[in-house]
Amino acid sequence: MNRGRPRKTDPDKALETAMKLFWKQGFEGTSMNDLAAATGMAKPGLYATFGDKEAVYAKALEHYFKEFGSPLIDELLKCPHALDTVIRHFLQAIATSASDKKSPGGCFLVNSVIECSDQSAALEDLGRSLNMNRREALLERFKAAKNHGELPADADPKALADFFAGQALALSVMGRGGSDRKSLERFIDVAMTALPAVRRQ
Repeated sequence: MNRGRPRKTDPDKALETAMKLFWKQGFEGTSMNDLAAATGMAKPGLYATFGDKEAVYAKALEHYFKEFGSPLIDELLKCPHALDTVIRHFLQAIATSASDKKSPGGCFLVNSVIECSDQSAALEDLGRSLNMNRREALLERFKAAKNHGELPADADPKALADFFAGQALALSVMGRGGSDRKSLERFIDVAMTALPAVRRQ
């Protein structure tokens, strides 16, 4: 009995490749033909494994968040170091990713949110939801810091979360625009001046 040709392309590797292609070219700038050429999978194989272009893009966004977003959020929430050290490291990690010459520029999630006018409502909602996880993690960390006395009694965790989430977004946009690491570090230095005095435990 003919069983057909064995699948030659590892779906996990294909998804990684698709993620990097979307990250570099955006949703609108990437076609199924582009994905087929980059991954080595014929279009019928892509459809069978992942679905249409929108489905591939959604899976690529989720894969990016799992690989890059979740570890950063876990460290933000669980690191035992002082708040200022944790927030600076959080911003530096984003700067490192945004300025990495081996990867497409910026943050894929941020790029997706910026590009949302070219996407369906479902993809727009997914990108915003994943990106919002970063802001919610910051809010949780600032609330905990205030409860533990690391922040002054009049500190506003919500305002701080909004501000530093915005700085994270700005770093990603700057990285995509070609800013070098020294420029990003100077930006971080200025951003950190907005953090109220941290009491060392």
